[in-house]
Amino acid sequence: MAGEQTERRARATRARERLVDALDAALGGRLRVPAGERPDPYRDGVVVNAFGLTERCARRAAHPADDFVESVGTARRRIGLAALRRLGDDASAADDLATAVQEVIEERTDLARGLCDWLEQLDRPARAAVAAGATTWAAATARLVRSGTAVRWADASSSSAWNVPERPIRLTATHEALAGGVVSGERLLLVADGAGGPTERLRAAYLALVRSLGTQHAPVGITVAAPSQGTRSQVAVDDALLDLAVDRVVEHVAMRADPPSAPPAPGRWCRHCHLLDVCDEGRARTEG
Repeated sequence: MAGEQTERRARATRARERLVDALDAALGGRLRVPAGERPDPYRDGVVVNAFGLTERCARRAAHPADDFVESVGTARRRIGLAALRRLGDDASAADDLATAVQEVIEERTDLARGLCDWLEQLDRPARAAVAAGATTWAAATARLVRSGTAVRWADASSSSAWNVPERPIRLTATHEALAGGVVSGERLLLVADGAGGPTERLRAAYLALVRSLGTQHAPVGITVAAPSQGTRSQVAVDDALLDLAVDRVVEHVAMRADPPSAPPAPGRWCRHCHLLDVCDEGRARTEG
């Protein structure tokens, strides 16, 4: 056990050093924090997340949209996770998912302010649709956890995060459940739309990197689950996986630091892109 923990700690240290060195080489004097100032990635820098990291169009990744709107699709995960956390909690009377979901929606003490405000304005049929979506998501996700596995469901209002030293760059990642611990070795559950493809592997790599940086220990593995397909795949965390994430993070941050250098990649996503009015390639794709 001690040897395994030492190796996982060394793996996290190598990933941290490689990331910092690669960012220094790619950015030089850009995105540097003046001496004596506290970095604010949300105001002056770059906040990295899995959605931007896996964006197929570099131009869209370099110019992230700021038009988030709540919907059943965006809310179901957070409400579903809150419900899963309530099951087995002595403070909750819920003993089934449907009841737990209703508690979460009615009490709203487990949710972030923005989501609470959105739920408050919904009428009864709309709340019923949200409850149905959250219950379906939570049930499908729970079925993909192995029987007998002791997991801790994640708090959907928080995320794993790590700030790059002396630069206004913040890496954030989310997961759905956790088994084990830093000393014994963490195993994380990541819920995705698919399983086994390159996008899901990159998401797993990125989650492993952020978790490694935050805990200073690499996790043992990531389980990528796809409730819509009823499938799951195991991704072992090794140096190669963390290197994959480091390379993609550096590429992404470099584009965000110099948006004009990011080339477009026209595709079916152009039709709904927030950059369509200013992107000749995107308009050509939609009009062709």
